[in-house]
Amino acid sequence: MRFDTLTEMQADALRETGSIGAGHAATALSQLVGHAVSIDVPTLEVLGVGDVPDLFGGPEVLVVGVHVRVLGDIGGSMLFMAERASALALVDMMHARPVGTAKAFSADEEALVSHVASILMAAYLAAVGRLADVSLLPARASSTLDMAGAIMDAVTADAAMRADVALLLKTRFYGSDTSVDSYLFFLLDPTGLGVLLGRLGVA
Repeated sequence: MRFDTLTEMQADALRETGSIGAGHAATALSQLVGHAVSIDVPTLEVLGVGDVPDLFGGPEVLVVGVHVRVLGDIGGSMLFMAERASALALVDMMHARPVGTAKAFSADEEALVSHVASILMAAYLAAVGRLADVSLLPARASSTLDMAGAIMDAVTADAAMRADVALLLKTRFYGSDTSVDSYLFFLLDPTGLGVLLGRLGVA
């Protein structure tokens, strides 16, 4: 089965897992930073892997990417991406300080974004695992600040992915006076997607 043949019922089931995962991630992040963090999953989209860089304005746009391999019953990858400015705003939000305080993307900022992304992705995988009764484990995360096209090329090459379509959960973080958008991608091969939907009862 391919992502681009999903029925509305199947898309709803995947969207629900994302919403549940977002709730768990918000709780974990609030505990991490010591103040309330709100997250929601406003949209779920299906798009070609080659079209992902266009979300950021083209393959040469600078973005932050955090990538994990997915191990267990269903293999694949997860990728967190945010524009550089959004990643810096997320750092400020996690520190409960005015957005715009962070000016440069140093090693400390990269480490914090990677940590936040890892919590988010682990929460999504845990939600999917519980609902579908499958074992899904994130490998060690790797992060980079690079062009959107280069990040996608590296991810697909590293995972030897056969999938050419990505499931996108556009995720929004809320602070006291601002919000920050980021993008979370599920990259599963056609077999893995069929297994997941079957376990969710919507194959």
